[in-house]
Amino acid sequence: MNFRDVEYRRQENFRSESATISADGGAPTDPRGMAYPHLLALGHEDENLFPSLRGDEGARKFFGERGIRWWRHAGFDQAGESGPTRNMASSQIACVNFLLPLAGIEDALLALLGAIDDDVIEIAAIEDPAAGTSSTVEFEWIGLGHALEGKGHTTRGEFTTSVDAFILAETPAGRRAYLFEWKYIESYGENDKGVGKQGRTRQRRYMNPYASSPAFRRSLPLDAWLHEPFYQIMRQRLLADRMVAKRELSVSEAKVVLVVPDENIAYHKTITSPTLRREFPGTTTVAEVIRAAMHDPRRNFSLASQRLLADAARPLCGPDWCRYQRERYGW
Repeated sequence: MNFRDVEYRRQENFRSESATISADGGAPTDPRGMAYPHLLALGHEDENLFPSLRGDEGARKFFGERGIRWWRHAGFDQAGESGPTRNMASSQIACVNFLLPLAGIEDALLALLGAIDDDVIEIAAIEDPAAGTSSTVEFEWIGLGHALEGKGHTTRGEFTTSVDAFILAETPAGRRAYLFEWKYIESYGENDKGVGKQGRTRQRRYMNPYASSPAFRRSLPLDAWLHEPFYQIMRQRLLADRMVAKRELSVSEAKVVLVVPDENIAYHKTITSPTLRREFPGTTTVAEVIRAAMHDPRRNFSLASQRLLADAARPLCGPDWCRYQRERYGW
């Protein structure tokens, strides 16, 4: 059984056994819900969230105040609705369930970042003057003002370069931004984002930022990165570069952090870019390729698992958070 199927089964078991899921929520009556046991019943989508995040004052309010779009599955979720998906294997939901409850526990966030870098001193608030918000954790962050794609792109979480989660920290060298790409069951096969009309748009859109980026090796063409999951990481690194260049939020450094379960071998081991495979034949994982393709990878990029981050934060998070993460996700 592959990792995705294992996690579908885990979510199915959680749906049927956890006291955090109601009897009605765990018993869909629509054909899709009955066919896929990792789906909640329609109308019970909030039960996909950590209990303290449910209701009008929880994650929905957090997302609504910031104009963040929830990820939704066209085949599973009701069209025209907003709010969290009922897909219990959603990586966005997993990320929100992990990090949003910690927004008020700065010591836990500090410990979490300490598992990535050993020089973090304290957590800094993320102030967004346009939205009038302040938090120690943000989601679907696109930078201040507008997204990397241009001034017409201002919606977080939809058709823009965004990061799943965002945290700021103070270090002896200055303020560092952490841009998290949060994966759960995802894996990618052969794909090419550089072909066709959309491909030409992508190449035109990212050509100049890529050429001026200090992060990437000059010998690699932009085309090398136009294959998921490398395409996501490349764009997030360009967003990080822009933040540093503009000193957004007083940032002097920025790091992209790829968070993937250790057990998701299909993600880790599938090198989808022919150019990157050819250029770095000694590499065997996505993270190894990314590091090999970057200047100063220790400064620009990190890989972490949810279990590593959870183990670091766990002593400071309280029993409810710890129990939920372990029972629902196994980390």
